[in-house]
Amino acid sequence: MKISKLIKKAETYARSDELKRKEKKKYLKKVIKKLRKHEDKLRQEYDSCTDFEKSRQLKQEIALAYNQRKKGVKILKSLKKKKRDRD
Repeated sequence: MKISKLIKKAETYARSDELKRKEKKKYLKKVIKKLRKHEDKLRQEYDSCTDFEKSRQLKQEIALAYNQRKKGVKILKSLKKKKRDRD
């Protein structure tokens, strides 16, 4: 193979990694936004709830949504850090 062909292959590979990372970041942002809205909705429902069992269940769901959102934010930060490290 000629050097120019090898360089083109390497550039294509590098771009595909960058595109995958961008797609993943975009998807994670959407999911995090949805989780935040869902968590807010659950908090409002929890505040207006009077039943003990229902409030306990809502509290668990809020904690789950919170933890999943934080996990997504952590992954998003690591993706951003990878980009900075590559530049």
